[in-house]
Amino acid sequence: MRSMSVPEPIVLIGGFGSHWSDYRFAARALANISGRRVFIAGITRVTWMLAGFTDYSILVDRAHAAVRHALKQTGAHKVILVGHSAGGIVGRAYLGDRTVKPHQRSYHGYERVSRLYMVGSPLRATKEAPRPGMRAAAWVDETYPGAYYAPQVKYLNVRSRHIEGKVNGSLRQREAYYNYRFISGNGAQWGDGVVPLALSELDGAATLELEGVGHSPGWGKWFFGDASVIRAWWHYFELGDAPPLHASEAMA
Repeated sequence: MRSMSVPEPIVLIGGFGSHWSDYRFAARALANISGRRVFIAGITRVTWMLAGFTDYSILVDRAHAAVRHALKQTGAHKVILVGHSAGGIVGRAYLGDRTVKPHQRSYHGYERVSRLYMVGSPLRATKEAPRPGMRAAAWVDETYPGAYYAPQVKYLNVRSRHIEGKVNGSLRQREAYYNYRFISGNGAQWGDGVVPLALSELDGAATLELEGVGHSPGWGKWFFGDASVIRAWWHYFELGDAPPLHASEAMA
């Protein structure tokens, strides 16, 4: 008698400055849409603050703890990682097998992860803007360039063309301009309001570009704030039967 395989659970890693509870709605919606159990890495605003003073080790530790918990609870052999914003950087680091400092640990996460979703994530860092918050992105991209563990791990990138940064534009366009300039050195470009499209590219990753979807709460419909948006990017990659979300739907 053949045993039924256990659906791989999803582990969600929140974005910079977030608290795990900010993603409760997203976890419920993603569970309903995917038919899988969804776990949220226990990262808080304090965790992000501590990481800012040191490095991303504590964040990777929390991601590993969530993966172990998800595997134990479900009996699955691998998980699907979904990282929002800087959570995508944490996910890429977790896959790795290298350390830089003695206190850092590598978890060889690529052995436990089948797919890594990077949603609204800065995937590259420019020399023009070596900001403290982007040092981790620069290190990850230098240490594990591109889809480093493919094909063992499938890299999936979700980004959005939401708003153009303009120094003399509307309030939102000016805010986007300074966000883009802060992390990339160039504010006059398109992005999701926080991460410019120029930094949301990764060689070897399958990319879905949405329209009109904001980076986080306060930017209209955002990647994890509306079930229609979550359904759009999940179905696009997992089922191949949903087209990208159009601007008219995203802004409704």
